[in-house]
Amino acid sequence: MNICTKLGSWIFVVFYCIACRHQVAQVTAFSVVPTRISNIASRQQSYNHPLIVTNSVTDESAHEVTLTNPNDMRLREIQTELKERNVSYADCFDRESLVKRLVEARENHPVVVDNNNDDDNATAMDDATTMTNGSEFDKEATLAELRELRVKVLKEKLSEYKVRWGTMIEKEEMVQALCNAMEQRYIQSKNFSRSGSLIPGEVTDVTESVLLEEMGWLESDVQKGVATKPTTDGNDLSHSPILLDVYATWCGPCKFVAPQLEAAAQELGPTCRFMKLDSDKYQRLASVLRVGGLPTLVYFDGGNVSKEVKRVEGAMTKDGILDFINKCGTMTR
Repeated sequence: MNICTKLGSWIFVVFYCIACRHQVAQVTAFSVVPTRISNIASRQQSYNHPLIVTNSVTDESAHEVTLTNPNDMRLREIQTELKERNVSYADCFDRESLVKRLVEARENHPVVVDNNNDDDNATAMDDATTMTNGSEFDKEATLAELRELRVKVLKEKLSEYKVRWGTMIEKEEMVQALCNAMEQRYIQSKNFSRSGSLIPGEVTDVTESVLLEEMGWLESDVQKGVATKPTTDGNDLSHSPILLDVYATWCGPCKFVAPQLEAAAQELGPTCRFMKLDSDKYQRLASVLRVGGLPTLVYFDGGNVSKEVKRVEGAMTKDGILDFINKCGTMTR
């Protein structure tokens, strides 16, 4: 009996230990697995929530940036973001590997947000002639300024200069292309326009300051409603004549005239300066010009102080515009 009792006790102990070990394993499994699942879920959901990134190394301030889920992004968008984060993807040969690389990059390489907004950057590059040194185009200074701009602003400026950037991946490619376009425009406009803002063969949407400079008008006289006083420029009729289109963005006939003007400008090239003025944005000048209907095409002689020769109201075709310019040119001879 003693032997049987001892044997039964040992068997009970063995089974008790096995049962306890199994229970511990189950508890451990249930405590670990949900944590891993929650980590994965939080990573997936994080792409749909704002990510706080600092705008300086010292973490003095922070901005919220909403990140797009990599699975919903195009390949070029993924590549662009990786470049902005200075992460190489040379060893990624398919979409899956690019998505995985971007996920890792977002965790380890946050994007630094710049204090300067895009409008400030764009304003700094509004005029190509601001990058000139004296009478020559300063290419080195222009390149330095362009490299400070963000990729988004570079793309916008390239579009304004009618340069295709779709195949450009590196930021430096965009910088060089934009610099070359600006230099080419400066060369074209150097001896064509007083302000350097007009290009032969193009219709330029001008600001008030550009218009006054091209016309040779004084600000003090415009304030009085007149624009006929001589300036210090002594070269009379030294520039090509001006055709000014006064328009409004809501005007249907104005929209019809726009491509007709472009075609006429391309045909006449450097023999005539084509400008357009938004009458809603520059109401004071529209009043000085005594604009009554839209669109209004006004021909100026292009002298030291440009004087009006003739005007016409209403929509016109390319041939009608060319005929109008030829008649006005005959009147000034």
